[in-house]
Amino acid sequence: MNTATPEPLTISSEEEVTLLAELLDAERARLLVGIHHAFHREYRAELRRRVDLVERLMRRTGKTA
Repeated sequence: MNTATPEPLTISSEEEVTLLAELLDAERARLLVGIHHAFHREYRAELRRRVDLVERLMRRTGKTA
């Protein structure tokens, strides 16, 4: 088991910010499809929490959809 403390994430270039924003946008789209297809309320709620987290991260990049 890895017990090392993770380093803080530092985004150092516009290219990295753009890539991160694109990855977050793709994950958001994937989660929304999952919500649409989910049968169980608890699972949909968990996916919605993840969408909210992804959207917060997207806002932090300054490149929201």
